[in-house]
Amino acid sequence: MDKQYTSKITLRTPRPRSERLREQGIGGGTTTVVMSGAGGGGSTVTGDGHTHGNLSALNEISTDRQGYMYLTQIREKEDTETGETTTEQVTEKVKAGYADVAKDLSEDSPVREQFLSRLVDDVAKGNLTFEKMLTVLGLSIFKSGAQFGEFVQSLYAGKGAGIDQQGNAEFESVRVRSYFEAMEFIVNRLSAIEGDQLLTEADTIESVDDLGDNCYGLHLRSKWEGYFTAQYPNNVLKGIINTLATGSGVYYTSWMRVNSVNTANNYIEVTLYPGEEVPAGANYPPCEMMKIARWGNQTDTKRQSCIYLSSTEGRIVRLTGVTKPIIDRTNYGATFGELPEFLRELDLPIAEGQDYLYARGIVVQDIIRIDYQGKPVSEIVDRGPWSATGDYYCEALNPNTGRYEISDVWYNGCKYRCAKTGTTTAPAWNNTDWAMVEGNPDFTVDFAETDYLFDPDKFNLTLTIIARLYNTDITADILDADVQWTRYSEDANGVERVASDNAWALKHAGAGKSIDLTVEDCDFNGYVPKVLKFIATVTLRDGMGNEAGTANAVFQY
Repeated sequence: MDKQYTSKITLRTPRPRSERLREQGIGGGTTTVVMSGAGGGGSTVTGDGHTHGNLSALNEISTDRQGYMYLTQIREKEDTETGETTTEQVTEKVKAGYADVAKDLSEDSPVREQFLSRLVDDVAKGNLTFEKMLTVLGLSIFKSGAQFGEFVQSLYAGKGAGIDQQGNAEFESVRVRSYFEAMEFIVNRLSAIEGDQLLTEADTIESVDDLGDNCYGLHLRSKWEGYFTAQYPNNVLKGIINTLATGSGVYYTSWMRVNSVNTANNYIEVTLYPGEEVPAGANYPPCEMMKIARWGNQTDTKRQSCIYLSSTEGRIVRLTGVTKPIIDRTNYGATFGELPEFLRELDLPIAEGQDYLYARGIVVQDIIRIDYQGKPVSEIVDRGPWSATGDYYCEALNPNTGRYEISDVWYNGCKYRCAKTGTTTAPAWNNTDWAMVEGNPDFTVDFAETDYLFDPDKFNLTLTIIARLYNTDITADILDADVQWTRYSEDANGVERVASDNAWALKHAGAGKSIDLTVEDCDFNGYVPKVLKFIATVTLRDGMGNEAGTANAVFQY
């Protein structure tokens, strides 16, 4: 039995939400719904035919179950091979689909490569600069070292600070509040001197007693607790006082001889040298605050030498055999810097303003001489006969001898000089690795095996040239075209046979380095020529093909 339904329909006039649509009368009309029972009836809903103007755009938008929006569009696609353009429908996730991960970027986001992480370990591939202070709460590790300020590494001219990867530190100063622990202390202190400085036993006069007769008692200052003077009787003393900087205007040199020494009291008695026995020609008495130093000794040979540095003379000097204030050329053991006057008077080929070393003898391991441009001056070393396994040098260091060397060798009776370090080729006239410096430089040509007994009836001979340069056979280097054969002959009356000789030369042009001669080459004509010569003129060419020399070989009977 079919079920019965009752449908109640209430009709009302549609009322648009937009006041503008209402004013235009849009939305009027009625809606009718017809429903039937389950037996096959249906319901029909009818409207007024109204649609949205952007319906086509709305149809392009779709969503998935996760709530993401997609956009379906028709796009043109060009075939790269044919050039034809087709259309296809493409559905893509809209950009707004990433809005939910703007706060937490996805793992594969390229943005993650542009910033450093605050939460996990990270590595910066470029340099980082902090405009304000950097505070590190944990351990800081600087694997390649660290620098502070503008770091310039130098003990005397450096600035800033730095620590390298080995832990070597350099900085301006350090202040330690408790203790400083180290394996070794190396102190470098810059000091400068004025005038002369003597490297011998030295003291400072604290007070002076005038003993009369140019004798003085000198009370010496103790340099530290328990100090006692090292002065010795008969020492020749040089004393200098310079108080110009204090305004007193005292500046002079005093020369004295030690008469006696009281070591316990740091007291010595001295005698003043006469003025004519001192370098300045006038001597002055010792005074308080004067510094004195041993110059030599009258009797003790072990105390007759000293070293002094003179900024006024411009040299460092070691004196020997000093027994008096005035020294002579025999007292100069060695000098470095400006040469002493007695050496300059010898008219030596010295350069003005340059430093020189003067010494009685010298013992060294290596001597490396350089020219004015700083290039090492090499020594020519004769290495004897050339060897294919030898090491040869051209203005280079020989590691076996430690000397800069130019190697000379002997080959075929000639001496050659190496022009290329490390060459293993044999010396030759056309080998640029060697230069011939001694021997026979002439280019010569001879015939091989010319011991021939002339027989006009059975004349048969082969002439082969042999070319030599620097006593070396260079026949292989001669071109066949550079060998010219000629003949000179005279008839029985001694008249030159020009026509016959020229004809012979034309016939044998291009014969090369060897020629076979028979009776026909003699052109006897019923008589034996008075003169018969066969001549080979050979031309030697250099590597550029230019003529380097010519030589003749002559066979005659």
